[in-house]
Amino acid sequence: MSSGFAAVAGWSYDNRWWVLSIAVGVLAGSFYLAASAEIDSSYEAYFDANDPTFLHYEEFREDFGSDEVSYILYEAPGIEHGPWNYEVMRSVVALTETLEDEVPFIYEVQSLANAELMVGRDDAIDIYQLSDAFPDTQQELLTLRDRYLNKPMFVGGILSEDAKYAAIIIEMDRSSTDPLDEIRLDPEQGDALSNLYPQATNDAIDEILARPEYSNLRFYHSGDVPLNAAFNVVIAEESAFLDGITAAVVALLLLFFFRNVVGVVGPILVVQISVIATVGFVVLMGWKLDMSFGGMPTLLTAIGVAHSVHILSEFRARFAQLGDRREALVQTIYLVGAPCLFTSVTTAIGFASMSFAPIKSIAHQGGYAAFGVMASFFLSFTLLMALLSFGRRVPSKPASPEKIEASKGGAVMQRFLNRVVVFVSRQRVALLATFGVTFILSIVGISRMVVDSNWLNDFSDRMPLKHVTIKVDEVMGGAANLIFLFDGGASDSVLEPAVLAEIDRVQTWASDYEIVRKSYSIVDVLKDLNQTFHGDDPAHHKLPESRELNAQYLILYESAGGSEANKLISSDYRNASLELRLALAMTSETAEIVDDFYEELETTPLEASTTRLTGIGALWVKLLDYIVSSQVNGFTLAFAAIAIVMCVLFRSIKVGLIAMVPNISPVLLTLGVMGWLGIPLDYNKVAIASVAMGIAVDDTIHLMSRIRHEFYRLGNYQDAVREAMTDVGRALLITSAALVLGFLVLNFSLLNSNAVRGSLLATTILAALIADFLLMPALILTFKPFGAEKSPQAA
Repeated sequence: MSSGFAAVAGWSYDNRWWVLSIAVGVLAGSFYLAASAEIDSSYEAYFDANDPTFLHYEEFREDFGSDEVSYILYEAPGIEHGPWNYEVMRSVVALTETLEDEVPFIYEVQSLANAELMVGRDDAIDIYQLSDAFPDTQQELLTLRDRYLNKPMFVGGILSEDAKYAAIIIEMDRSSTDPLDEIRLDPEQGDALSNLYPQATNDAIDEILARPEYSNLRFYHSGDVPLNAAFNVVIAEESAFLDGITAAVVALLLLFFFRNVVGVVGPILVVQISVIATVGFVVLMGWKLDMSFGGMPTLLTAIGVAHSVHILSEFRARFAQLGDRREALVQTIYLVGAPCLFTSVTTAIGFASMSFAPIKSIAHQGGYAAFGVMASFFLSFTLLMALLSFGRRVPSKPASPEKIEASKGGAVMQRFLNRVVVFVSRQRVALLATFGVTFILSIVGISRMVVDSNWLNDFSDRMPLKHVTIKVDEVMGGAANLIFLFDGGASDSVLEPAVLAEIDRVQTWASDYEIVRKSYSIVDVLKDLNQTFHGDDPAHHKLPESRELNAQYLILYESAGGSEANKLISSDYRNASLELRLALAMTSETAEIVDDFYEELETTPLEASTTRLTGIGALWVKLLDYIVSSQVNGFTLAFAAIAIVMCVLFRSIKVGLIAMVPNISPVLLTLGVMGWLGIPLDYNKVAIASVAMGIAVDDTIHLMSRIRHEFYRLGNYQDAVREAMTDVGRALLITSAALVLGFLVLNFSLLNSNAVRGSLLATTILAALIADFLLMPALILTFKPFGAEKSPQAA
């Protein structure tokens, strides 16, 4: 295998212009494909189209439409009567009409201007709306305020209990799960974010709210539409920004260590072309750039530069020793080719293990990340080879001893690496004991780990939308939802008192949970109708007593122009929805409602109806189950596959398993730290274990391969460890520094999920370097896995 790599190096040297032409072709093709990449921040990015939970959600939408909303909380600070000020209410009426007329992809706008206030009249009712009959005086408006506050349907939804805040709810007729051709604003204008839902909708709303005629109002715009739109912007704009910072950091690092143009430009070209090729691969597979892609360019930049560093470090030393550029390249690739291949394979395995995850975006990430890793390997051994071929084949004068030493990192670096070897040989028992204790503490930390998520926590505190959403949740609203879909079993069965009583029972039960901000069902409409027909007496805010009365009330309601009830029941009156509007809390709190609900049904089953959970909240709860299975299955698969690769590489089960110890230790440490610090395992961190192990194994392969090579040459473990450490130790330091700094760049992200993931991966890489420098030599010196020592002559 090593001879084959050497041949590739010689071919790349002799045919450098062909190699460069191929690289330009790959770049052009990748740019062409990448230009058509689409962004998807919807829930569909997480779920396969055949997922039962997702199918139930789609079935719900067929009867009840989209459950996505824009929620605009507002106040009128410093103005008497606040939202109920006469001029302020006129502004709200005008604003409601403007939103209805100018915002795309909406189903309807609900506000105090058009809320259905039921007013009893003899044996009929009138549906009063402010926009149709605006009061003549401020006092008349205040009288109406009292009537609205007497209607539980409005309080906590579009009106706060103290009447200091009100809200506009914009319901959508599109969803983030809809096909692309259904969410284009202008079919002729392509797929730019500004031409797609929800971005086009959100931009239109924000532009309207910023108009001077509404300056007397203070708005807090949250809900599904602005949150999804914000994610889209971050994904679209931040990836290139973070990738640029990572490239700059890596370039400065390379310049510091290699101090020449090729040593900087070569690796950066390799990784950037790899990133573009990866985007092209995503398009080629028919996938989209989803939320999991956000930190991927930074990840690939940090990982991809490792091969280049090993090649450059070894080439620099060989060229100084041999004085022949071509021969130096050939010998370099002879030594590092196989280790680089296996490090690429193991890293790709770490990513590819995610391809079996039930979370669609994670599965896709496993595929395109593995492709990106292998693309950087291919380019490192072709494009970088061609770039290194430029220059004098033979230096004008032989390298001095000082220059040869400098090519290995200089005297300071060599002394440091030698001292590491001396320290390990003297303290190997203590080191093994220390790592053993760390291992135990890590396991204890892992046992404390919790699986949980909070979509709002993905946003950095630097994003105003996060604080706006918190404000909305505190006052009223609820930016998330959970829907109970009731089935009465036959047409018109929703009108049966027994079915309605069961809906009312569940609604009353669920309203006791702290995260439930508001609930809506057909029960609310019927209770309001019953109260209205009894002189608006709150004592009659209860369900009518017969099926006939329910039907009569709804007929009168519809004949008066009422329409809100139609959104809560199916057209055949068989199904009814109970929607809980939830604060954006931890998903475990939603899961608690779900679990308690099923326990409630076991104790007191529903008899007149059946029900199932759906809505966005149900999708998030299902993700918790997927996270656990993805983490366990992905890590198990990655561990098994990488262990097999290690055993094949070193042709020994014993060596392969010893090599796995310094690989698994950093991963367990990182997971243990998460447990001890209370960092939850969520959909953004689910792949950390398998990915981290795939990356951490890279340095182990390079160092273990070189130790084995030197042992077979020298016949002594102590000398083999010293020679290997002084030869490849510098490259390991550089690659680890590049990885750590590259991952830490993710802390500049506006998504906390990226920042935390970057910090955890940086921690893992740092721990892996320490394990490779201290633990692995200690294991080798203790267990002597390559056989008995022998004299150099015998070796």
